[in-house]
Amino acid sequence: MITKTQVFDDTYFPRRLRHREAEMDFVTNAFEPVVRGQQADDVLIHGPQGVGKTILARYALNHLTQRTAVQHARIACLGKSTAGIVRAVLEDLPGPDPHSTMPREDLCLELQERVDEPTIVVLDEADDLPFTDALGRLADVDGLSMVVVCHDDDGWLSHADDSIRHRFVGNTVELGTYGVDELADILEERRQVGLQPGVIDEDQLRTLADMTAGKARRAIFALRAAAELAHDRRHRQVRSEDIDDSLDRADQRLREEHLASLPFHHHVVYELVRRHGPLTSSELHETYERTAESLYRSTERTPIGERARRNKLSKLEAYDLIEVLGANRHREYRVCDRAVASDLEIAPSAR
Repeated sequence: MITKTQVFDDTYFPRRLRHREAEMDFVTNAFEPVVRGQQADDVLIHGPQGVGKTILARYALNHLTQRTAVQHARIACLGKSTAGIVRAVLEDLPGPDPHSTMPREDLCLELQERVDEPTIVVLDEADDLPFTDALGRLADVDGLSMVVVCHDDDGWLSHADDSIRHRFVGNTVELGTYGVDELADILEERRQVGLQPGVIDEDQLRTLADMTAGKARRAIFALRAAAELAHDRRHRQVRSEDIDDSLDRADQRLREEHLASLPFHHHVVYELVRRHGPLTSSELHETYERTAESLYRSTERTPIGERARRNKLSKLEAYDLIEVLGANRHREYRVCDRAVASDLEIAPSAR
């Protein structure tokens, strides 16, 4: 039933960016100075998980490069230090890659020397950047513009330095969830390109769109899951039971991909909740501190503090990997799906 599995992957580049015309215009207008050889405006793209923030940044950058040559880099920021981010930018730009042992200060100097024309850097998964000095280091580079992709603009801006916050005043674009008709249009293109004709009808696409709460990524994964279930059950077409069961398979696949994309510390915190949860906030931190030595035995990394753990929990919640019940001192954490486990080698811990 599925003719092109890549159509349902995050790497797929659609022919049109449907129902994001106003947001696309906003970002391309911010890039317009580059066409005249000038530095582009910075942009902050924000919105909930799965509504197309990353694809909007990619699409706008692709539109610009079709009009004019421009130096650019796309960086996945999650878990990277300031040095790691600067190094990743240098590796994406023309020129030799920096030596693996180059100190942070030398990396920053190299970046300032390397950027001698308008350059755009897309900082994806940038929610934690205000807690580092990476933004300041990039802002110090003449001609370099930042496109920040995050979930919560208020939280992000409130933690950024005044000088950084000023760069994004009036330059934020919000992506909300899609309406049912809009999301059905997006699924229609995936159906045409990725499925055999007649496998699923328009009413079923609308049902999937309605089931997935306006989140395109979830809907696309559910469409693939429905087709897979129909195939596994030897149905000639997708049936209502395949639609009904598609969300569980899609959500599990989404969670597995989200967890796989996260750095080591997130896996440690997640596995503590999965193995021992539900855990209250105090129980989680006590368990972490008591078992940290064994948890980190097989890695060169070192345990993190309580504030950093809270940041990891927030990311795990945003990725629908854990859920939080209650509030304040009554807060309790548990995983959304115990079948989703880390593939990393994390030593067992005793409660």
